[in-house]
Amino acid sequence: MTDSLPRYYAVDGRPVALVATPGGGAEALAVDAATGGLFPDPGFLGRVGAAGAGEGVERLTEDAFARLVAARRRPIADRLRASPIRWEPTGDGEVPYRARAGGRTLTIRINDFPAEPLYTLLAEGQAVDDLEDWPTAWARPARAEGLPDAPERTERRE
Repeated sequence: MTDSLPRYYAVDGRPVALVATPGGGAEALAVDAATGGLFPDPGFLGRVGAAGAGEGVERLTEDAFARLVAARRRPIADRLRASPIRWEPTGDGEVPYRARAGGRTLTIRINDFPAEPLYTLLAEGQAVDDLEDWPTAWARPARAEGLPDAPERTERRE
């Protein structure tokens, strides 16, 4: 079964990937409604594993799957940005903050600004959102030791 993996699906509109496991089996990864990350969800394995399609199950290309994941993450990211999340320092200059949401660990990564977005929101290490500014609903702790101040933003002229 694992020789043709990964395979991508929409199950009742939710993105699900069937991927090989290190032991030679397969597992279903689904978009987590709380964070937007792709996490194991054994409830989908039976729906996509054997037949590969059925009622409410549509096989997708990798590109169509990526578009569906992005579309599902947008409202989740918007909800997270509006949620009062209290961040704590990690002591790591590249990933300086962490918090918990939906039972998962969230971290903030500082990127190579201005070539990249200023921050990336990670759910259990998976990039789920890019941020140009710190959301106003989030409580950021005092500047973490050794962390540079955020770069000044300049308006780009066209």
